[in-house]
Amino acid sequence: MRRHRGVVSFLGFLVVWHIAAEFLVGNPLFLAGPIATGGAIVTMWQNGTLQGDLLVSAGEFAKGFSGGLLLGVALGLLLGTSRRAKDYIDPLINGFYATPIVALAPLFILWFGIGETKTVLLVFMLVILPIAINTDAGIRATDPQLLEAARSFGANQRQLFTMVRFPTSISFMVAGIRMGIGRGLIGVVVGELFGSQSGLGYRILVSSQYFQTDALLAGVIIFAVTGVVLVKVFEWLERRVAPWKVDQA
Repeated sequence: MRRHRGVVSFLGFLVVWHIAAEFLVGNPLFLAGPIATGGAIVTMWQNGTLQGDLLVSAGEFAKGFSGGLLLGVALGLLLGTSRRAKDYIDPLINGFYATPIVALAPLFILWFGIGETKTVLLVFMLVILPIAINTDAGIRATDPQLLEAARSFGANQRQLFTMVRFPTSISFMVAGIRMGIGRGLIGVVVGELFGSQSGLGYRILVSSQYFQTDALLAGVIIFAVTGVVLVKVFEWLERRVAPWKVDQA
């Protein structure tokens, strides 16, 4: 039933998009429809440009996201379990989270050149903060009654963490990962818009310069679909590691 809702939502989006492109705008220079955009994807695949751009963008995202995920979870667990660490680090995290990191992309070019390093670092910085913040919130959201019940059965601090605190934080952690996925994909686009010679973000830039709206929207749609797929993957993992979490119908 839930899958049907998603399909209906997607089909509805395509219908609205088609109507807007064909009847409201009526000019493919300003808004290409889903059929034209799909044709652009097929064309880019046939001439080989899409595969190369996908490999570049996927590699940059994977490196930045994996590093941000691992360190974000570790940092969140540290903040959630250590009052002293939170007092020292929390102001820095809040400051960096409020900073428009994407605006630092030109500065990263000066520091790291026009290669993939600047994009990977941009993705990393955008991913690590929401994951750390949500993991910390999950650890601190543990029900005190659960902790007291575990202590009454003789649980030590390690057992309290592994059996109570950490399982409670999983849903918060996944929420942070979902935010990190979106922010990380934005980091890929922004990083490739500045000083790159390949990647989907670079392809979007080139398409905009030549007024190829269908190719531009093709890159945008690919990023959007990638985000949806990755979110679904982590939701599936959450159901496997946290089977006690019941989704509402």
